[in-house]
Amino acid sequence: MMNIEILDKKAYMKTHDGPLVFVHGAAGGAWYFESFLEYFSSRGYDCYALSLRGHGKSEGYDEIDQYGLDDYVLDVRYVITRLKVKPVLIGHSMGGAIAQRYLSTYQDDLKGVILLASAEAGGISEDSPLGLFFSDARSFLRKQKELHPHLDLTLEKILNQTIFSNRFTEIELKEIKSKLTKESSKVKKDLLKPYMTGFEKIEIPVCVIGSLGDHIITKEKTLMTAKAFHTRAVFIEDCCHFMTIDPQWEKAAEAIFKCLDKYKR
Repeated sequence: MMNIEILDKKAYMKTHDGPLVFVHGAAGGAWYFESFLEYFSSRGYDCYALSLRGHGKSEGYDEIDQYGLDDYVLDVRYVITRLKVKPVLIGHSMGGAIAQRYLSTYQDDLKGVILLASAEAGGISEDSPLGLFFSDARSFLRKQKELHPHLDLTLEKILNQTIFSNRFTEIELKEIKSKLTKESSKVKKDLLKPYMTGFEKIEIPVCVIGSLGDHIITKEKTLMTAKAFHTRAVFIEDCCHFMTIDPQWEKAAEAIFKCLDKYKR
């Protein structure tokens, strides 16, 4: 097993047995859960955030294009199997796809799952803007220019609008982008396919949280994922797709905290 970066923050005063394990999205890392680790540890939870292989300070960057979704699942399981009690697994964006695949295969490891601005159940639609971006970034840019012929659009401008919803200053964006990594070309293809067989019997709670300010995972996509898990979607206002570092990230943290009530029973 390669060296995997794990950020952990133990509860100041432990009031919950089940720890929280956070899984980041495409090109991200454990770093973007730092505020969440502080928030939830101060509320009685032991917290863990990992950087998947090839991300953050984990090993494997040079070989990243060889990794598939199942490799990332193994990274998560490496963390979870070393815990003494079952955790709640919280996956953001691509991390939501990983959480769904984990749920399909290793449900007994978990106390529950929270999908945060998650890649939609069933796989990202290849003809959607996000699917097209993953499969062919040049075609994605060309399609956006065709839709908005009077705008001077560059790929960076589109990314700032869609992923970050224009929520950050230029200096903040520069710092964020300096921490982002390349994403696996193999995983990008995996994200276009179903993450689960569809025949699983889900026996643990699954919460689905989206943001009305997310221009990547829209309200419709979030509702579709919630329907797949026979639950009601929870929506917060304003936050961009990168809600874990959004200026109002606490809205997302508060929504998660309320969902965690289901796991106290």
